[in-house]
Order: sequence, then structure tokens, then C-alpha cells
Amino acid sequence: MRPSATRFYNFAFVLGLALLAALAWQGKRTQDQLLAANRSVAHTAELISVIQRLLSTLQDVEGGARGYAITGDRRFLEPYTRGRQRLAADRSRLGAMLATRVPAQWLQQLDRDIQVRLGSSATAIAVRERAGLVPAADYIARGIGKQAMDRIRSRLGDIENRQRDLLEHGQARLAQSMARARRLFWAGVVVAGLLLAGALQAMNRNLRTIRQLAHSAQAGESRLGALFRALPDTLFELQPDGHVASLARPAQGGLLGLPSQLVAAMRERRGRHADAQTFFWSEEGGRDYEIRMSEAEAGSRLVIARDVTDATRSRRMLRDQQAFLRNIVDTDENLIFVRDHEGRFVLCNRAFAALAGLAVDRIEGHTLNEIATDAQLAPLLQGYGELIEGSLAELRLAEVGVFDAAGRERWLQLVKRPLLLSDGSRSVLSVAVDLSMRREVDQMKSEFVSTISHELRTPLTSIQGALDLLAQGDGLATAERNLLAIARRNSDRLLQLIGEILDLDKLGSGRLQIDARPLALRPLVALAIAHTQPYAHSYGVELVLAAGDDGIVRVDPHRFEQVMANLLSNAAKHSPQGGTVTASVQRVGDMLEVAVADRGGGIPEEFRGRVFERFAQADASNVRRRGGTGLGLAITRALVEQMHGTIGFATESGAGTRFHVRFPLIDTQGPSSAA
Repeated sequence: MRPSATRFYNFAFVLGLALLAALAWQGKRTQDQLLAANRSVAHTAELISVIQRLLSTLQDVEGGARGYAITGDRRFLEPYTRGRQRLAADRSRLGAMLATRVPAQWLQQLDRDIQVRLGSSATAIAVRERAGLVPAADYIARGIGKQAMDRIRSRLGDIENRQRDLLEHGQARLAQSMARARRLFWAGVVVAGLLLAGALQAMNRNLRTIRQLAHSAQAGESRLGALFRALPDTLFELQPDGHVASLARPAQGGLLGLPSQLVAAMRERRGRHADAQTFFWSEEGGRDYEIRMSEAEAGSRLVIARDVTDATRSRRMLRDQQAFLRNIVDTDENLIFVRDHEGRFVLCNRAFAALAGLAVDRIEGHTLNEIATDAQLAPLLQGYGELIEGSLAELRLAEVGVFDAAGRERWLQLVKRPLLLSDGSRSVLSVAVDLSMRREVDQMKSEFVSTISHELRTPLTSIQGALDLLAQGDGLATAERNLLAIARRNSDRLLQLIGEILDLDKLGSGRLQIDARPLALRPLVALAIAHTQPYAHSYGVELVLAAGDDGIVRVDPHRFEQVMANLLSNAAKHSPQGGTVTASVQRVGDMLEVAVADRGGGIPEEFRGRVFERFAQADASNVRRRGGTGLGLAITRALVEQMHGTIGFATESGAGTRFHVRFPLIDTQGPSSAA
């Protein structure tokens, strides 16, 4: 090889080595810049995190104090207390990180604003406890704490924005350095050529690996940090020497450390079992935690503590509510049960279970086919399908007959309603009222009334016959005939009373037949007046039908005449001799009204609330003198209501009384102004 070539090669080799050295130096410099940039990014990110955490802590303090001031609920003081506990540590950390970046006066002013903010919250709480809501709200409205908080946000926001700018600037410089390194690298490759190809390739591969690792480390660190922050758990590492290292804490709450009692409990369990363990632990402050331990490398243990206080309280409240509901339904003597969309009994009370002769837990959770007494309960399950499908909004059955476990017949009044649950499914609530005793009492009452009425009517009829025979005889003195007439009238009153008692019994039991049909009302009123006129004449009173309207209503003509006879005779008895009782028919909206007005003394005020009660009499002595049982108006109201009408009255002392009965019009175009 020629000396010149040797010199050239030597020069090329030296140049290549120099280029390699330069490239190595540049690579080292780039690596250092990358590491420095990473440290700067981490420091900046940590500083931003500390600023945000400090602001969050102050917001917790402010929100807790404001919530307590508004509601007076001491649970709002929990974030306030925790915030004050964290505030000193957050402020200390922020001061350490900003010690070389801001003047001391800046930190002092920040501390003063924080103290103002804390003082305002404490004062609001004190005012709320001492003076109540309104003074506390007035104090908060002064905005002392808000102004301090705005200054704090402004100061910390400026620092945070500068840090973000530094972060972006550092990343830009890093990008420039990387671009410059790449240019030098490719320049070295061109100059060195094949001589340095292998070394250059290795160096290039090394640089790419370093960049990938750096980016992967950054991404992994970010993901891991986000994951830890999102977890509701506190993570610790329990090292073999007993030292406890905190790995992560949730954004709010969590254990501040591992108490000695908890550490002792974990060690005791670790001695018994080496695998993962889960147990519950309660701290002195009343918080409940679920502790999970698992083995890690080198004999250490990973400890995960989750705050389950709210979940535990919710479970307790749910159990209390279930027990409360159970006590309520079991105390009720009515039969109560609920079936879900699958036909399963999800709830029943003791009364329902007793009907079937089973325990409650033998019915709840089972379908009808799984219960031995399914045929016995079947009558109570009517309408279940329609209610579940939604085609029926409610089911009411007046009487349902079933046999209980002892073989006794029971009569129940049944009400069923669908229950729409949060998942969209339906259940059916059923309540059955036992009518057996009432039914027996009604039957006994009806039999008693019927028997007594029959036993009284028969001798009274005989008495009337005997009185009529005596009255037809000759040779009776006037005084004797008057006594016979009195006896005859009183026997008539007794027969009338018996008839009215029978009518009331039939009305009460629903056995009174009402033959309602569409009829013109005015002719019925005129007919009732004609039939009652002789009775009114015996009191020296005239019954008159005033000019007015007419219309078609649905009534039972016989029962309507009974209503009018009661109203007209009652008005005649309470009218002065020579007076007039006026009946009228007129339209009132879509109703047809029949009114009977007298000019008597009116109904006493203390008696007006009892006018339609049975055996109600305003003046018993006057009623006995004029005749009457006190049942007429009670029967009248019951008959009117049976024919779907309404009845009422208006009265004025010394001016008379006006009773009115109204029925719905069928033909609203009927004749009017009839005489």
C-alpha cells in the first residue's frame, strides 16, 4: 500500500474514529438532554399535580363549610376536616418545589390568602352553629373567602401556566436537539462511509432503542399514575422488616397509613395463611375498610385497603328497611302478598301464610305450583295475567270465597294493583280484607230484622182488624171513637216504622231492587203530589207544582214516588196551617232538579248536620205530635243515591226549608216551561 494511501486510510480511520467519537459524544449529549428533559417534565408534572391538589383541597374545605352552612348537616364537615388535614402537607410540598422559582414574598402572600380562605370557612361554620342559616348565608355572601380563593387561583394559575409553557419549551428544545443529532449522524455516515457502517448501524440501533424506551417509560408512567388515581383503593407495601410503603391513594378519602392494630392483624393472618387473604377492619373514626393481602416478590406483601363504609351502611339500612317492612305487613291483619312477573311470591305476610296453613318462608320465593295448597289459594290469584300485561290498571273484587287451612269458609274483599319496577318488569300487589265476620254480622242482623218485623207485623194487623171492627159498631161515645182513632193511627205508624226498617236493611245489604228506566220526571212529580195531597190537607196545607222544566232521567218510578212522598209529607208536617208547599222541576246544567220548599220555621242549626241520619229528630215532642219515625230522610237519601242522584237542602230559621234532588239528564233537549 502506498504511503499516500496509508496516510489516507490512516487519516480516514482517524477521521472515522473522530467522527465516531463525535457521534458518541453527540449521542451521549442527546441522551443526557433526554434524561434531563424527562426529569424536567416529571418535576413540572409533579408541580402541576401539587397545584391542582392544593386547589382541590381548598375546594373541599370551601364546599364542606358552605354545605354545612346551608344545610346544618355535620356530614358536610367531613370533606372540610379532611381538607384542612391535607392542606399543610400540600402547602409544604408546594413551597419546597417553588422555593427556587418564586420570591419568598409570593409564598407569604399565598399563605395569607390561604389563611383568609380557611378563616372565612371556619367563621361561616361558627356563625352557622351560633346564629343559624341566614346569618351564615349573609356572611358567605360578603365574599371574603371567594376573593381570597380567586387570588389563590390566580397565583397558582399563573405558576401552572408558566410551568406548562416551560414544559412545551423543553419539549421543543428536545425536538431540536434530536433533529440536530440526526443531521450530524447522517453527516458522519456520509463521511465515514463503509468504514464506520457497522459501528454507525449499531449506534443508530442503540439510539432508537433508547428513544423507544424513553417514550414507553413516559407512557407507562402516565398510564400507571392515571390508573392509581382512578382506583378507589389505598395501596401499601408491607415489607419483610415491617416497614410500610404507600404506593397509591384515591383522590378522596382512604387510609393515611397503616395503623399498628391493622399491621398486627395482617401479621397474625400472614402467620396462618401464606396465600391471599381478605378481611374487614374498622378504624377508630368509624370508617370500615376491606383489606386484601397478597404475596409479592422478596417476601413483601401487597396490601389493598378499600373504604366500604358507605356500602356497609347501605346494606345495614337495606336490612333495617326490610325488617321494618316485614314488621308492618306482619302486623296487618289483612292478607298481603306480591307476585313477580314469573308468578313467584316475593312477599307475603303472616295473615296470608296462616290462611294456607304454611310458614312465610314456605311461600316466599316459590311459585303457586310449588306450594302444596295451590288450589286453596287459586281464587285469590284472579286477574294476575291482565295486571302483569298492563291491560288492567286495577282489579277490585267485592267478595271472594276461599277455605282456610282449617276448612272454614272465608269471604275476602280483594284489591290488586300492578307495581312497575326499575328494570321495567311488573309485579302484582294484592291486599285482601277479611269480610267473614262482617258477613256473619250482616246475616244475623238481616235475620233479626226480618224475624222481628214479621213477629210485629202479624199482631199489628190483627190489632188493626179488631180496631176497625170496634169502630164500625154502634153505641160508641165520641170519646171512645177518638180513642179508637188514636189507636188506629199509632198502629199505622208502627207498620210504617216496620216497613221503613225493612227498607233500610235492604238498602244497607244491597238487597233492595231498583228498577230504573228512562222517564219524564215532571209527570212523576205531579202524580206524587196528587197521592200526597190528602195527607197535606189533614194539616191544612196545600201542595202546589210550580211551572218549570222537564226532562228524561233514569229512575225507578215506585221508589221515586216514595222519595217525593217523604219530602212532601215532611214539608206539610212542618208548614203552618193554611200554608203552601211548592214543588218545582228545573234544569241545573246537565242535571234535572226537583225541589220541595215549605214556609215553616226552618231546621235548627244544631240539627242540620244530622238531618239524613237514622232516627234523627229535631224536636221529638213535635214529631210525636205530628207523627214520624225519623227514618224518612235517611231512606230518601239512600234511595236517591241508589238511583245515582244527589240530595241536599237549604234552610233559614223562620223562613222555611228547601230540599232538592238532582238526577243526570238523559235527553237534554226535553220540553221546558211546562205548567
